[in-house]
Amino acid sequence: MSSEQSITLAIERFEKPLVSYARQITGDLDAARDAVQETFLRLSRQDLEKLEPRLAPWLYFVCRNCALDHRRKSARHLELLEEQDLPVDMCPRRLLIAEEDRKKLASLVAALPARQRELLKLKFEGDLSYKEMAAVMKMSISHIGVQLHETIKSLKTLWNTDHPLPEQQPQ
Repeated sequence: MSSEQSITLAIERFEKPLVSYARQITGDLDAARDAVQETFLRLSRQDLEKLEPRLAPWLYFVCRNCALDHRRKSARHLELLEEQDLPVDMCPRRLLIAEEDRKKLASLVAALPARQRELLKLKFEGDLSYKEMAAVMKMSISHIGVQLHETIKSLKTLWNTDHPLPEQQPQ
């Protein structure tokens, strides 16, 4: 496979999650797109054969640095989560509940510290392994696991505070 084909495949696979990840850092869609464009430009200058085994963490690491550079230059506030499309086959009542839950979850995630938000983005939007996340964030794999566990535990506690189970609801 040629380098051009490899880069095209990398763009197809990683562009959308990288833009989402960079947007979290920059707070601006255009700046995020610029950071991702710079990331792929830098990728084109690399020896792709050597980079292939660690392509995902390399892309996220470079994208993170580019996005941080954009954020420093623009000094804009972070936007927390992108709008997510809901399934169209849901009934109106379920659609409304799902939208309310999405907004509530977004506000709970927004209340988390920046590092925890970044962990969630890498894991659930970037679909990175703990090892890949550790490489991006310059942390140990075990520390990634502990931090992610604590983040999810915090979200669950916050969620359950606002959404008590039927037996937990006051009477």
